[in-house]
Amino acid sequence: MRKRKEVWGIFTQLTFLNTIIIALVIAIAGFTVKNYACTLVNQQEITGTDLEILLNQYLVKVSILAFLLAGGFHFLLLKWLIHPLKKLTAATQELKKGNHPKRLKNPLIYEVKELNDAFNDLTERTARVKSKQNRLLKDLSHELRTPLTNLSGYLEGLEKGIVKGDQEMYRSLQEETTRIERLLEQLARINQWTSDGEMKDFKRDKILIHQLIKRRITIFHIKFLEKGIMVDDTLEPFTLEGSIDGLNQVLSNLLQNIVDYDNGKKVRIESCVEEGSYVIRFSHEGKRIPVEESELIFERFYRVDPSRSPLTGGTGLGLAIAKEIVLAHGGDLSLATDGLHHTFEIRLPK
Repeated sequence: MRKRKEVWGIFTQLTFLNTIIIALVIAIAGFTVKNYACTLVNQQEITGTDLEILLNQYLVKVSILAFLLAGGFHFLLLKWLIHPLKKLTAATQELKKGNHPKRLKNPLIYEVKELNDAFNDLTERTARVKSKQNRLLKDLSHELRTPLTNLSGYLEGLEKGIVKGDQEMYRSLQEETTRIERLLEQLARINQWTSDGEMKDFKRDKILIHQLIKRRITIFHIKFLEKGIMVDDTLEPFTLEGSIDGLNQVLSNLLQNIVDYDNGKKVRIESCVEEGSYVIRFSHEGKRIPVEESELIFERFYRVDPSRSPLTGGTGLGLAIAKEIVLAHGGDLSLATDGLHHTFEIRLPK
């Protein structure tokens, strides 16, 4: 419907402009013929057949001139209208080839301006997706390189007799294998919850969400004690529909993130119904997260720690998995931070 309106808008503008041009040409031609006739009659006193012949000759000349003027104006008008469309076509061809075209300037025509805005938005989104894909491949390569290099080194050493197999050696090999398996398992889990994954149309159960949160806190009680973290929770009772396993995964990932990175030794967990959503907030003082990177932490493999050590950052997929699960429920997961004081917020539709 919108495309039809845009096409109709351009057609209306063209018709209006062409009508104005034709009307102006007719008016000029008529005014010129009238003045010429008056000049012949009043000043030169030509009448009868001679006047008719001269007027016919003059009318032919004026008609030819009017045709050339109207055609010229029409050609320039069409060229002015088609020029931004030709630029758009060329940019589309560049995008089709995999290149990133320059941002198109907006013309004066409103409908073409809307089309340009949509195309510019598409190219920017495509560039961001391509950048994310490249970074994902780079990060995945980085994550797999270390354990595979270790495994290759150990196996080559065993093959050449440089090292001898013992309990400690086999335990190290098992740890590297487990690390790769855990990484691939988490990648499979996160892909299940994306828009085109297996969990797109998951079964929704009625969940007492406040009880689900309470049970997760209880399960993490020992971990909090070991880290000396105090938990203060205020949970509003509420029932909503969703995946029990999925929401348990979200809560576990967030609580584990707090356990791994907490510095303040206290976490505040609260939930309430707010603006048509059930909102859950986890607030604590943790390791520094630059404010400008508050959204990046939900990206796959992203770690604040530039060293990317598995000892300090796991696989970098926990928060990305949580984000995908919440999005699949029609909600949102975000982070508000001043750099040190962090509040993770889950919004689930009622």
